Formats: sequence, structure tokens, C-alpha cells
Amino acid sequence: YEDKDHAYVVISEGCSNFCSYCVVPYVRGPLRNRGSKEIVKEIKGAIDKGITKITLLGQNVNAYQSAADFPQLLRMVNEIEGLKDFTFLTSHPKDTSVELFKAMAQLEKLKKSLHLPVQSGSDRILKLMNRGYTKKFYLDLAANYRTIVKGGALSTDIIVGFPTETKDDFQGTY
Repeated sequence: YEDKDHAYVVISEGCSNFCSYCVVPYVRGPLRNRGSKEIVKEIKGAIDKGITKITLLGQNVNAYQSAADFPQLLRMVNEIEGLKDFTFLTSHPKDTSVELFKAMAQLEKLKKSLHLPVQSGSDRILKLMNRGYTKKFYLDLAANYRTIVKGGALSTDIIVGFPTETKDDFQGTY
């Protein structure tokens, strides 16, 4: 628990993406998802202790898949009585969907905030990073988010100076 009002709830551990710069799959293993009923039970238990705000955590939350997919899990969490608001961290662009954006727009308790790491604006560097998407895919995703989630906040991570990055690669990110 972060404080008397807020708790982090882990929905998945590990990662199966193997981005070239990341150690997570090697130290935490492949992606493993908790059951949606177990997650809901943990949140209800936190609410019983006075927690009213939740952050769902995972290396790649939107790759969540159990009896429910990630948008379905968000809908389940939104229905929990006593919960005031919730959010999630962190998303991977290749697993992000319009369905997720629709859920974000519709669910009244879900904060309208998305952290979506772009890492680079160069397709060459994205390929070297093994990110699984292109600059155009990311920009289209961001445009869809802004269209569907009205007034939603969008944040990102950027890696500069990646091995072999050229001035042109950097300009693509800039």
C-alpha cells in the first residue's frame, strides 16, 4: 500500500517481449497473469481496509490474459463497490488496442491517463530494440487514443543514444 487511500495491485509478473535493452524477461521470467477473480478479491480486501484508489501493475498490463482480457478486467474492477478511482501501469504499444481506449473512455472510475512508451521515433531503431511496432503504428495509436479518450493524458518514455543511432534516427524521435 502506498498510503491509507491507495494500493498497488500486481496483475502480472514477468514479460515475454525480449526488448533488446531490457533485462526483465531474464530476471523475472516470462509473462504470468494472476486470475481475474483473485485480483478482484484482493481489491475488495483493500477496500475493506479503507483503500479507495488502486493502481494495477505489470510490466505489460495490457498483455493481460486470463479468464478475461485486459479491457474486461478493467470493467470488472470498475464495478467494485467502494472503489473511487483506479489506473494502471505500464502498457506496451504492440498490445494496446482501440478496445482498451473504448473501455478507458467508458469507465467512470478509470483515470483517463495512459503511459505508452514509444522508445524511439525511428523504425530502424525500433526494430533493433525488438519493439514489435513502427513509428506509424505508434502515431496512429496515439491519434486513436486522443480521439476516443477525450481529454486523456498521454505520457511516454524515450531512449536516445541507442547503439548505432544516427542523427536522422534521433530527428525521427525529436
